[in-house]
Amino acid sequence: MSPSPLSQAELAKVDQMQENLIAYFQLFAGLPGITFVEEDVTWLVSPQGAPGNHVLRAQLSSASVDRRIDEVISRIGQYTGQVDWLVFPASQPADLGKHLEARGLAGGPDGSWELVGKIGGPGGTWMLANLKALPPAPAIPENFRIEYVDSPKMLEAWIQISAEGFGGGDYQNFHEAYARHGFGPEAFSLHYIGYLASRPVTSSTLLLAGGIASIYDVSTPVALRRQGFGSAITWAMMQEAKKRGYGYAWIWSSSMGKGVYSKLGFVAADFGIREYQWHRRS
Repeated sequence: MSPSPLSQAELAKVDQMQENLIAYFQLFAGLPGITFVEEDVTWLVSPQGAPGNHVLRAQLSSASVDRRIDEVISRIGQYTGQVDWLVFPASQPADLGKHLEARGLAGGPDGSWELVGKIGGPGGTWMLANLKALPPAPAIPENFRIEYVDSPKMLEAWIQISAEGFGGGDYQNFHEAYARHGFGPEAFSLHYIGYLASRPVTSSTLLLAGGIASIYDVSTPVALRRQGFGSAITWAMMQEAKKRGYGYAWIWSSSMGKGVYSKLGFVAADFGIREYQWHRRS
């Protein structure tokens, strides 16, 4: 089924989604091995792993667009042989995608890329939820609870359960970025763990930036899935964002999670976001 068209109110949220996404990647700026550049083209590369290699924003003149694409790709190529270039509706020039294609970057709609290194896979979908119309909380076991990560020790538990849910991998960058960001009242990247009695069973991140909320890293180990833990922690974060005055939340869903998020009020839509991939020629 094709994504639903956006209303005018929802279209106005796409710029906020982009700012929110950039704020997420800014958490990793300055970590060892990670390069974050914010100029007329904003990009991040992490050649050794998460959060991956992404161009997040471009504001180029029509006169210089081809030259700047070449310059940016050349610079990125000093660090890595691959990058995903996201083109949002507000990108300039308006026909940026055609210029990328003309310079050998294959692209189009959909989300076949692996967003922030973990959330992704074929058939991914951008989804948006109106927090003013939250559905009732999903049913959960009586001994299930959700706690906010407020210390380095709890962050260690968050890292462990998240890694288990995503099948392992190197989480050092996530640990360093989140620990550096901190857990105090000024934090806009908030992490949560769902416990069944005393056992961690699910985890996720709520990011409050750019005037919109977003949900990242919803993770439940394979053996613990289909018990509603992921739905419960996602709904709880939506409720938290609503309490903090946010009207909308977005999520990038794999094909596996799309049905779960739809039941929570997220709607799949074509936000006009396109992805173009560059790979160094061998």
